[in-house]
Parts: sequence; C-alpha cells; structure tokens
Amino acid sequence: MSSSGSPKEKSSMNVDNPYMNELKMHPKELSLKDGKVQVEDIRGPKGESSLEARMKRLEQEVFRYKKMAEREVDIIHKINAELIGEHRKEVANLWDDIFSLHETTNKILETKSSFVDGEPLPWKFDDEKDSPPSME
Repeated sequence: MSSSGSPKEKSSMNVDNPYMNELKMHPKELSLKDGKVQVEDIRGPKGESSLEARMKRLEQEVFRYKKMAEREVDIIHKINAELIGEHRKEVANLWDDIFSLHETTNKILETKSSFVDGEPLPWKFDDEKDSPPSME
C-alpha cells in the first residue's frame, strides 16, 4: 500500500499534528542515578524467539500489571475506608459538642426582665404580680 499523497500533503500533516514526531521517536527510559536523571533508549529483545514464548512473556507481564492495579485499588479502598471512619468519629464528636452546648444553654435561667433597660418583658408574665398594668 503506497500513499497517493504528495510530499507537500505529508509535511502539512506533521504541521497539523505536532505530536506525530513524538510518536515516531524511539521510546526512552528515564532512571534516577546519583540524583541525576538518566535518559536511555529502550532496548528491544536480544534475540528473536518463537511467537509462543513472546506471547507467554506478554501474558506474564499483563498478569503482573493486573496484580499491581488490583493492589493499588485495594490500597485506595483501604485509605477511603480509613478516611470515612475518621470523618464519622469527628462528626460524632462534633454532634456531642453540639448537644452538650444545647443542654448548657437550656440550663441557663430565663430572665423576665430586659438586659437593656431592666423593664419586664411583656411576653414573660407568669403570675399577676408581674403582669402589666391594665389599661382601665
């Protein structure tokens, strides 16, 4: 299969998609040695082996990555469970504090006179001696 496009069309394709050059580059491996980043080309297999052997190696690699992913998911679930447990404890403590404050405020004696001017509060008359003067 040969492409029927002109060289001009091929060069415009690279301009339209700047990532194509990166995709065509040989893959690199980054490693950290003595505090410095080392960049090396990834080396392919040293010798060609049979298709079955390559498929077996690929299957083992997929299995290894699958196990790694399962462990990571398990760790994330454990972290979430721990965070949820801590959150529930914190919320329970906050509710205890709220209820204790509510009980404390309910124990405060109610006043029948205003703190501002000392006059009796009209909506808190329980007996006749504190009742407001009649308008007769």
